[in-house]
Amino acid sequence: MKIGIIGGGASGMAAAITASSLGAAVTILEKKERVGSKILATGNGKCNLSNQQIGPDCYHSEDPSLIASILERFSVREVLDFFQALGLMVRVRNGGFYPACEQASAVLDVLRFALARGGIAVETGCLAVHAACQQGTFLVHTEGMAGKRVFSFDRLILACGSSAGLGTKEADNGLKLAGEFSLKRIPFSPALVQLCCRETCCRAMAGVRCQAEVTLRAAGTDYREQGEVQMTDYGISGIPVFQISRHASAALKQQRELAVFLDFLPGMETGSWQELLKDRVRTLGQESAERFFTGTVHKKIIAVILKECGISPGEIIRHIPQEKLTAAGEKIKHFPLTVTGTNPFSKAQVCAGGVRLSEVTGNLEAKGCKGLYITGELLDADGRCGGYNLHWAWATGVLAGRAAAEERPARQAGRERFHRP
Repeated sequence: MKIGIIGGGASGMAAAITASSLGAAVTILEKKERVGSKILATGNGKCNLSNQQIGPDCYHSEDPSLIASILERFSVREVLDFFQALGLMVRVRNGGFYPACEQASAVLDVLRFALARGGIAVETGCLAVHAACQQGTFLVHTEGMAGKRVFSFDRLILACGSSAGLGTKEADNGLKLAGEFSLKRIPFSPALVQLCCRETCCRAMAGVRCQAEVTLRAAGTDYREQGEVQMTDYGISGIPVFQISRHASAALKQQRELAVFLDFLPGMETGSWQELLKDRVRTLGQESAERFFTGTVHKKIIAVILKECGISPGEIIRHIPQEKLTAAGEKIKHFPLTVTGTNPFSKAQVCAGGVRLSEVTGNLEAKGCKGLYITGELLDADGRCGGYNLHWAWATGVLAGRAAAEERPARQAGRERFHRP
């Protein structure tokens, strides 16, 4: 069985290792100069492999019904077994699974070693520009360092990822290839990405990292996340922002005006904060506004809020009108920003959109083209930060690799465990 895999990322390598362990002759076609380069950037360079809280509610899709089945068939236990078989030691930290050495390069290394052990052919600098199925044989036309070539396979796995981390020129290649097989697709949009805001005050707060609750108001729904937020000259970043960004992307495609609110004192009730302000006025009423707010939130944030409320930093607190002081207190708990867009695909960690899940079977085989499989980010399923997207890549890669390599998949319906390479 000759299996071609377009894309040498996480799902492509998982598919290749699995198919090879079942006796298939596997070839990976990778457009970059090396496989798995995006893995090196995951988990802030530590590679968050999976998460203890994996579940279908951690993912978004236009057709979510298949997600639960995939996660049930390839659970966290299967991910750990997969990497244990490759020789990787794994540790748990804050609910996430990481390599024990906390180096993403170690994850990529064990995957590359497994490719070599399995005799898997890896063609790098090899961009697939056209694919078709003719009389049961898949033909893939490529361009690259070795010139124009044509590869022939018995089965084909599209694992070419999404537009995340790519420039505009190469962003939609995976969707284009899927379209050549008449698969229904949803255009990609950035997800797990920074948000751009209209207000110029962002520049004055650039570089600030602080704990905050972020509330995005889109299409009449509030999406809330809490954690460390980073203020930038163009807007806001950080994991809480990433978690809500796919909802911003969806609303922005419909040209909806978006409001986001930052609570710089998360966990403190508004009423309690206002009472604390009154107590501080009684004890610190002789201090300047700048000194009065010292120790509450970051001084750059305070400077912006005082300016927006018409309060001079040197103004004595007891001389400030109550309405101005109340307004400043409210802005600390409810600081408004207007979202005008997201950062481009090149800055996104993953994308929303892709091949509709309704287009594939439980084995990730295209319903309209026998022998064609779709995996990873190319599918319309995007997860939260914290190892969820890599788990999806491992799961879909292994399941597709297994199904593609089995001569009669129906006969093997009960075999769901990973085969050690």
